[in-house]
Amino acid sequence: MRVAILSTYPPRRCGLATFTADLRNALVSADASSEVVVAAVLDEEPAETAPEVFLSVRQHERGDYARAAHALNGSGVDVVLVEHEYGIFGGDFGEYLVELVEALSVPYVVTLHTLLREPGPQQRAVLRRVLEGASRVTVFTAMARDQLVRSGLASWDRVAVVNHGAPEHLLPDRRAEGARRPRQGTEAAGLPELGVHTDRRVLSTFGLLSPGKGIEVALRALGSVVEIHEDVLYVVAGRTHPDVVRREGEQYRAMLQDLVVDLRLQDHVLFVDRYLSDEDIRGLLHRTELFVTPYRSEDQVVSGVLTFALVAGCPVVSTPYFYATEVLSTGAGRLVGLDDHEALAAAVSEFLGDEASLQGASRAALELGAQYTWPEVGRETLKVLGEAARGLDGGRAGGAAAPTPRLTHLRRMVDRGGIVQHAVGLEPDRSTGYCVDDVARLGLVAAGLARRDPRHGAWAEVACRSTEFLAEAWDPGRGAMRNFRAVDGGWLDEPHHGDHVGRAIWALGEMGLGSSALAQRCRALLHDVVVADPVLSSPRSASFAILGLARLPVDLLPTEERHLLRRLGGHLTSLYEAHASPEWQWFEDELTYDNARLAQALVAAGASRRDADQVRLGLEALEWYCGQCAADSDAVVLVGNHWRHRHSAPVASEGDEQPLDAAALVEACVEAFRVTGSATYCQRARNAFAWFHGRNRWRLSLYDEASGGCHDGVGPDGLNRNAGAESTLAYLQAWLALESVGLAQ
Repeated sequence: MRVAILSTYPPRRCGLATFTADLRNALVSADASSEVVVAAVLDEEPAETAPEVFLSVRQHERGDYARAAHALNGSGVDVVLVEHEYGIFGGDFGEYLVELVEALSVPYVVTLHTLLREPGPQQRAVLRRVLEGASRVTVFTAMARDQLVRSGLASWDRVAVVNHGAPEHLLPDRRAEGARRPRQGTEAAGLPELGVHTDRRVLSTFGLLSPGKGIEVALRALGSVVEIHEDVLYVVAGRTHPDVVRREGEQYRAMLQDLVVDLRLQDHVLFVDRYLSDEDIRGLLHRTELFVTPYRSEDQVVSGVLTFALVAGCPVVSTPYFYATEVLSTGAGRLVGLDDHEALAAAVSEFLGDEASLQGASRAALELGAQYTWPEVGRETLKVLGEAARGLDGGRAGGAAAPTPRLTHLRRMVDRGGIVQHAVGLEPDRSTGYCVDDVARLGLVAAGLARRDPRHGAWAEVACRSTEFLAEAWDPGRGAMRNFRAVDGGWLDEPHHGDHVGRAIWALGEMGLGSSALAQRCRALLHDVVVADPVLSSPRSASFAILGLARLPVDLLPTEERHLLRRLGGHLTSLYEAHASPEWQWFEDELTYDNARLAQALVAAGASRRDADQVRLGLEALEWYCGQCAADSDAVVLVGNHWRHRHSAPVASEGDEQPLDAAALVEACVEAFRVTGSATYCQRARNAFAWFHGRNRWRLSLYDEASGGCHDGVGPDGLNRNAGAESTLAYLQAWLALESVGLAQ
């Protein structure tokens, strides 16, 4: 296979150029039969170029991009890999790149090095056009993939997660030691400047300096740290970024040096003002007690220096930019708020004062870092490039397929008024009328079916009718919502608060994706509900609302919705911290219904807000709950309708198990897979879905193959033969969740 990489490249001095050179070497090493050439993006004419650079593109010369496309088309390459970063391609927001990729006749793959949380309209438009024609898109974390898919810029099956790489030689010494290296020592051959500081505890940051790196925040934090740990030395290693030097000279470095003097930290800060060799980096990380990345933007999708630190086994204290949020949720470090030097000082001081925590974080870093070496990254990248060159999709995760459901029973239950609540057997019982709970679920399912097959408008119409039902149930004057409605259209209750309001918010968020008239209508109604400040104090109503709010990209969330998402996520966190213990890692003292939604919501809230602690706690709760449900066994065991209590002895029967809880477990595991990329959650999601088809303790299938209806429960007395709206919609919600991440085929 012949590959061309479009990117910056040495001798240009920037992190992306270094990454590209390392990646090229990894690709060649992974398959000696592959040829990898480079189309180098230049900011100035280099004195010389490497032999593998067969084409140059001047960054700000628009004509070069069309010529580059023509050259790539005629070069015999099988695939082009575009390393995308803001600021390296010419035109407004890099729009010259659009002209290049749209003129390519060979497949191309795009790697995203930055994924903006809130892109402007023109930034989004340019990136959309760049990605539209891409055979595949790669990102560095599962969380980045989830955000990209949720933003509507790429479908799940076109996005692959390929880790950032780091030199393999960083690994062996750490593994031989089995934990963190000694905090003091004389081995500093790779970094001569440390040779006279053998008695110091080293904090470090390295890489090209620029204002966004937040070194000044770390320096202000250091003032408090040294009051407790007098032997600390903070090493800031690396030259100033060339682009910064061109624009403003060495103003940033001078400001940092002045700040050191102002804070009287001259004995505690060491600047190493030069480009670092591999041995320099190895020597620095060998001596590093804590690695610090105090970056000032949340949008950084990857950090090469953080990857290096993890591979070297260094515990980390960082601000919550995108990449750090995911990788540090494994326990390899701690996160603090942006520009919060007091929180940074506290985290560093606590780590330095707790040897057990340092050792634990180092072990977590080593375990994670083993997946991030360049040989492993080279193999994974070649796999993606090969699929693109051969015109293949990303493949499917292993395991049994989930059959495409029939929709006959669903259509029978849906009418102009909504979806009938209950059925006698498979016959709708229209005397039971409709409810907001079920219509909200119908909106979720109809929106999913409409997205799956947009050529047919029937399910989009059902979603529209569901929206109107919710709008009619909402009483803005009381800030509450009715729930029950007769088939003649009359409401059977007064507006009130409850789980149905949370489910309505969930449905409106799901249906609010996109730019259609329906999506805009749903977001408008969602906003009306949110600004009325509805009571969502119960764990389930809070969880349902979170799932709707977190479903929308951040740039589509008005201020009030963001505040509510933050408040509800904090509420769930508080409930968990108040009730959880090593034996009972849950939000309440009992397990009732729709249980997994609580863990799912906390994971979703954390992913949306890039709150690693919320993600970690949500995954912790889900892990415990999966154990309660025997999710890894041959028979999934749900909590029955008699519920399970914290202090009660086990009983022979907890009553009937219901589809609602199976669907919640499926979707919670899918949510965890979206955020972590872990194959364990893939398998658990499929196991939970198989509960519907007989992977339960009674070995009975609840799914009716002929109609697509789902029976209402299974227990000691066998099947409940009725197939109401809640159960059938639960089955379809679970299937759509699997299908959304490629696990249903």
